[in-house]
Amino acid sequence: MTGRIILLRHGQTHSNVSRLLDTRPPGAELTDLGRNQATEVGRELAGFVGDREVEFKCSIALRAQQTATLAARAFEQERNLPRFSIPIDVIPNVQEIFAGDWELDASEAAHRSHDSAMRGWCYGDSQAAMEGGERLQDVLSRFQPALEEIAAQLADDRDVILVSHGAAIRVVTKHATGADADFAYTGYMPNCRFTVMEPRGKKFGEWTLTRWADIEL
Repeated sequence: MTGRIILLRHGQTHSNVSRLLDTRPPGAELTDLGRNQATEVGRELAGFVGDREVEFKCSIALRAQQTATLAARAFEQERNLPRFSIPIDVIPNVQEIFAGDWELDASEAAHRSHDSAMRGWCYGDSQAAMEGGERLQDVLSRFQPALEEIAAQLADDRDVILVSHGAAIRVVTKHATGADADFAYTGYMPNCRFTVMEPRGKKFGEWTLTRWADIEL
């Protein structure tokens, strides 16, 4: 066995329903469906992780904290663990990629800007960004050290579940593993789906990708 980093997208939010580009914390809270998704993925992860030790972490955004809490409690119940026996560590620098001038915008123009930036981020375009938003290096300079710290502390029988955000998960997973750029660009990450990476003692950029959403690799 080898230690794994599981990047889990949060459950559905009210901003998701309204198609708002909601990237600045604290952000919107989960809908009722989102809460159910978080509970269900907690149960799913209990089976996926099996007998491994597990640790939950999440971004500072409200939706990530809510998802992590509900998922951890369901995980405990599924594994017959004492309630609140799995702590949740809220960590900085793993929030969503900032949408800049398009923040909380639901227009088609905003979504076209996001799509264009996403393509650039996946293909390594250093200038790609939404107007006023983060560029690729901005994202990696904050997110990569957080993942490297987690990887450095991984034991072979331990998984870390980090609740983060759709665009950030796709971009960071691509650059952590060297996954195909077009696969990352087109590979939408639904609410409460996840990627799985195995660092295996290698440097960021050479990690092994074993799952993307519901695709086993």
